[in-house]
Amino acid sequence: MIKPDAIGRDLDQEIKNFFVRQGYKVKREKTLKVNKSLILAHYDEVIKRIGTSDFKKAVINEFYNKSVVILEVSSKDQDIVSKVRELIGATDPALAKRNTIRGIHGLDSLSQARAENRMLRNLVHASDSDLNAAKELKLWFK
Repeated sequence: MIKPDAIGRDLDQEIKNFFVRQGYKVKREKTLKVNKSLILAHYDEVIKRIGTSDFKKAVINEFYNKSVVILEVSSKDQDIVSKVRELIGATDPALAKRNTIRGIHGLDSLSQARAENRMLRNLVHASDSDLNAAKELKLWFK
C-alpha cells in the first residue's frame, strides 16, 4: 500500500517505478479513498496488539477519507514478502538503508511520531507474511 503521506508528496508513481526497476511487475493496482471500517480492518491486529485508543484514533486520523494506492506485485523471487520488505526499508525511515524507499524518501521518525502522538509516516505498507498478504489483498481488492 502506498500511504497518504507518500501520495501527498506525489511519490506514488516514483514508488511504483522503484518496484518495476527492481524487476517486479504490478499485477493489480487500485486507488481509493479510505473509509473507517476498511482501515480499521486492515490495522485490526496492530490495534489489538498496541491496545490503546490513541493508536486507533491515530490510524483514523492518518487514513480516513484520504487516498491510498494498493499494489499487488509479482516477481520470480521465491520469498517475495521478505524481498519487498527489504526494498521498502526499516519501519522507521530514520533507520532505513539509503537505497530503500523509506531511506530515499522518508522524512519522519518513530521518535517524532511518538512525540506528536500520531502514526509514523513511512510512505508504504508491505505485508509481513504470505498469509497476511492474502488477507490484505482480499480486503482491499473486494
